[in-house]
Amino acid sequence: MCFSVFETTRKTTQVPAKGAKYMKRITAILLAAVLAFAMTACGGDAQSGAKPAEEEHSAGSGPSAPESELPERDLITGGALSDYTKEGGRPAAIMIDNARAALPQRGIGSADALFEMVAEGGITRLMALFSNPNDVPLIGPVRSARDQHLQCALPMRSLIVHIGTSIYAENLLSQYAYPTVNGLYLGTTSFVFDEGRKNEGYHNEHCWYTDAEKIAAGIEKSGIDPNGAGKSLFAFVPEGSDAVVPEQGDAPEVAVSFSPSVAVTLTYDGESGKYGKTAYGEPHLDAETGEQLCFENVLVLFTEVRRKNPDDPNNIVMDFDMSSGSGYYCYGGKYRKVEWKKGAPEDPIRFTDEQGNAVQINTGKSYVAIVGNDCRETLLLGGVNPQAAEGGETQDAASEAPAE
Repeated sequence: MCFSVFETTRKTTQVPAKGAKYMKRITAILLAAVLAFAMTACGGDAQSGAKPAEEEHSAGSGPSAPESELPERDLITGGALSDYTKEGGRPAAIMIDNARAALPQRGIGSADALFEMVAEGGITRLMALFSNPNDVPLIGPVRSARDQHLQCALPMRSLIVHIGTSIYAENLLSQYAYPTVNGLYLGTTSFVFDEGRKNEGYHNEHCWYTDAEKIAAGIEKSGIDPNGAGKSLFAFVPEGSDAVVPEQGDAPEVAVSFSPSVAVTLTYDGESGKYGKTAYGEPHLDAETGEQLCFENVLVLFTEVRRKNPDDPNNIVMDFDMSSGSGYYCYGGKYRKVEWKKGAPEDPIRFTDEQGNAVQINTGKSYVAIVGNDCRETLLLGGVNPQAAEGGETQDAASEAPAE
C-alpha cells in the first residue's frame, strides 16, 4: 500500500523582487550576468543567498508550432484529453531539486510523469511533467535546468520552468530559440520564496517555488505562446484497449542506483496497481499531501553517461548519449526488456523489443530513470539482476541491492 503521512503545510511568503523594472538595459544585462554566475556556480546551481532577479526579458520566438492535427490523447499519460489539451495547450516541465538537503519537495506527487537523471557530483535532478500547467500546485524547490532533461521536454514543446541553466542547457535552448519561464529573468513574477522553510534552516536555493498562477504570469510576461503542443511522450496502447502487462519476468520491486550516493526503489502494490517510490532509504513523499510518489509505469533506461570534459577537473557537468540504448519497462508487477531510441533533441523516445517490434506504454503516470551504463549491475527486479538472469545467473538481493 502506498505510504502516507501528514505534514503541516508551511506558510509561503513572497520576497520583493530585486532590481527595478525600468533600469537601463545595460544594467539589466550586468545584473543577469552576476545572478547567472551565482545560480550556476558549483555545477550550475544556486548558492546559498542567491535569489532570482526580476527584469524585462525577451527570450525569442521559440520553435514553430507543429503542423500536425490537435492531439487525440493526453501527451503525458495517454489518457483522455482535458479542455486545455484538446486545444493543443502545451504541457509544463518543471525542474526540481532532488538533493537530500532539499527534501521534502512539494507538489511533485501531482505530476503526470517524473524524470530522474544524474546532474553533478552523483546527485540527481527531477523534471516534473504536467499535461496542463493550469493544474500545477505549489511546487518546488525549483532549480536550474540540465540539457539531458531538456531533451526529454523539447519533443512535446513543453513550457519549461526553471531558475537558471548549465551552460550546455543554455546552448541547447539558444539553438532552438526556445523561450522558457526562467527565474533569473522573471524573479518574483513567477516564483515565491518560502520564509518558513528558510527559518527551519534550509539554504536559500532550496526555498524557491512556483504554481499555476505564477507560471501563467511568466508565460505572459515572456511572450510565450502557450499553444502548439508537440509529440506525445510515448507511443501509448490504443485508446479503449486493455492494458498490456509485460510477460518477460516478475518485477514486484525495482531497485537501481544512479551513483554511489543515490539509489531508488519502487515497490508494486497490487491493490492500487501502482509502484511506490523510495529515495534515500525512505518513502519519497510529497510534503503538500503527505503521500508517497506512486506510478503505474516504471521505465529504467540505460545509456552512456560521462563528464562533458573529463580533462577539466572544474567541469563536472554530465554528458548523456540520448540517441538510443536499452532498458526495462515495468508495469503491474511484471517487466520486459526494451530497446529505446530518441535521436535528435526534438525527437520523442520510442520503444521496441529485441526483434524491432514496437512496444507501447500503458496509460497512466510514469516514472523514468535514465541511468549510466556503469550502473547496470545495480538494477534488481524482484531481487534479481535481469541481465544476470538472462545469462542463467542470479544475484542475492540482500548482498547486491543498491545501498540507500
